[in-house]
Amino acid sequence: MHVFVHFPSGAACTIRLYLMNTPCRRLIKSWVIEETSDVKNFLRKRAHFSAQLFKQVKSKGDIKVNGTSVSPWAELQADDRLEVVFPEEERGAVLSGENLPLAIVYEDDDILILNKPSGIEVSPRPNHPKGSLAQGIIAHYDRQDLPYTVHIVTRLDRYTSGLMLVAKHKYSHSLMTSRFNLVERKYTALVEGRFSKGKGDWGRVEAPIRRKPGSIIEREVHSEGRHAVTEYKVLKRGRRYSNLECRLVTGRTHQIRVHMASIGFPLAGDTLYGGSDDKEFDYQALHCHHLTLIHPWSGEKIHFSADPPENWEKY
Repeated sequence: MHVFVHFPSGAACTIRLYLMNTPCRRLIKSWVIEETSDVKNFLRKRAHFSAQLFKQVKSKGDIKVNGTSVSPWAELQADDRLEVVFPEEERGAVLSGENLPLAIVYEDDDILILNKPSGIEVSPRPNHPKGSLAQGIIAHYDRQDLPYTVHIVTRLDRYTSGLMLVAKHKYSHSLMTSRFNLVERKYTALVEGRFSKGKGDWGRVEAPIRRKPGSIIEREVHSEGRHAVTEYKVLKRGRRYSNLECRLVTGRTHQIRVHMASIGFPLAGDTLYGGSDDKEFDYQALHCHHLTLIHPWSGEKIHFSADPPENWEKY
């Protein structure tokens, strides 16, 4: 597993967690103002607060300029220091913490990168109410007295392994999901069949995907679906399987699984989308091995990688 991270030595914006007279610490963000504005315009336009987040801060948080609480319409001058104390986040009733092992690749005040094993649900479900990654994350936050709930940015299927991005609080989640092209993911996929040389080492599947009528889980390629694009590179060709690197241009549910099946190369073990019921694979062979993102706070590009299961090599 490899991590390559670079942050600037200094920045005009800072972040800290502030111990209040409550059981939990509350998040504070601060900015040094560069030009005249007012608090609301700065937060909505420069700091990219959503209307809902601004409303929550206004009613349940605190806004300070140079250490003094002010109204959301207060004037800001150059070199003022603006601080926002965010309200504690509410957690769903079913989202209780469990002391589960987490493979944490990277963590700071804004994001959490995990290396998810295959077979673990990301969130609790009616048929799997316990043992989810989200419940392990809640317990992790509780040990640090962090007043957050779980904000998944890049969700993985139960049987997909690899790198997964979590926003630690509502503000970083808003920053990560409100703008395009902040996150790039690459997957290692083991597919059934041998790609011929005639198909080349590179390919692109551009086919719309929709939920299959009558199913709450299965997707299909259909003209009425949402635009979806997957790029792939053939890494190795075996007798029964081919090893691919896939890059998501869009992020539809089951996208790689559906797209590979649509061109005649279902993922090994993926019986939902035409894969063989093979004892060698009781899960779909898909692993997120590379994650690149623009950090929501520092603006720096950071890279993470995690190797796929070693036993895939023998196929």
